[in-house]
Amino acid sequence: MDFRYYKTVKDPESDNVFIIGSMRDPVNWEFRITFSPEDVPGLIKTFINFSLLKLMIKNIPRYFIYLWNRKKFIEPGGVDLEKKVNEAYEQVMYGRRPGDRHSRAGA
Repeated sequence: MDFRYYKTVKDPESDNVFIIGSMRDPVNWEFRITFSPEDVPGLIKTFINFSLLKLMIKNIPRYFIYLWNRKKFIEPGGVDLEKKVNEAYEQVMYGRRPGDRHSRAGA
């Protein structure tokens, strides 16, 4: 799975961080990941794990290659990825169809 097409946004009201993006291989999916301040201790505990540290050291060269080539994966200027993902999220979570202004009755 290729997570190269994403955008990071901080919500000023709740201090949550949203990672909004799309995967293109093997399927075309839009995704939205939410990190809250309460998630930080668990992430730190995960990153201190010996197996993960070993895996990170093994894959550092691949990461530098990705950093070198990342500009060719940037979306063209006309695509608003955040708007597209938020519309898909609203559709799934609230039962709205594309183009609807109001939710269904009972939702």
